[in-house]
Amino acid sequence: MNCQKESLILKKRIFHTPMIRAIIIDDEEHCIKALIRDLEENCSNVEVIDTCFSAKEGILAIKRLKPQLIFLDVEMPWMNGLEMLEMIDQIDFCIIFTTAYDQFAAKAFRLSAIDYLLKPVDVNDLKEAVKKASEKIVQKAGGANIDNLLHNINNPEAKQRIAFAGREGYEFVEIGNIIYAHAEGAYTHVFLKEKRKLVISKILSDIEEMLPPSQFLRIHHSTVVNLNHVTHFIKSDGGYVVLDTGEKLAVSKSKKESLMGRLGLK
Repeated sequence: MNCQKESLILKKRIFHTPMIRAIIIDDEEHCIKALIRDLEENCSNVEVIDTCFSAKEGILAIKRLKPQLIFLDVEMPWMNGLEMLEMIDQIDFCIIFTTAYDQFAAKAFRLSAIDYLLKPVDVNDLKEAVKKASEKIVQKAGGANIDNLLHNINNPEAKQRIAFAGREGYEFVEIGNIIYAHAEGAYTHVFLKEKRKLVISKILSDIEEMLPPSQFLRIHHSTVVNLNHVTHFIKSDGGYVVLDTGEKLAVSKSKKESLMGRLGLK
């Protein structure tokens, strides 16, 4: 392909880069100004069509302007960002949370496959979040995981759900239904109740990070198990656990002590 044709194709791609109409909702003016500056310098396809200093203003702006994307502060006075979302009947836009929130909420975002930016916002994280939002907008899947996020925020650990990405979307699985996860190269096989298995394109450590440590334990470099499904620990033959499904999983030498401690065996 000659240079002239390549140049025309490049211009065409730039010309057709879809603009994203966005609203920023944050009670701190300096945060809004900083985010606008970062967007102008790094995400030229985002057009900020309004800024709001409260959840109430945000609801009115969303109804009036119908944005494709909102940047939403979690902690705001009177009504926080999550409470605001519960007031909206149909969430047909993408959401990127901006927050200085605690670890529990951060885990809830990860479980639900929702993008969030920790304040002060890192520019590289911002660009990645906007890129993901652009893809969701094209797929018309903006608010797909918000219900799951609200479920995880409002429910105790055992009832939380994890969003596993597949080819055609996400499957939401209650954490308590996960029996164990096993590494297979760059993939992880997640074994569920009712003899179901999911193949996830994430490494085991990424899955482990999303699971509550009070309930799950790595018993081998390639295996994380739900301790609620362990019925026996056998010391012989190198050491292994027996699950309520009848399956046997090897326990590595380096993990035996922590396993025995968690099972109350010492």
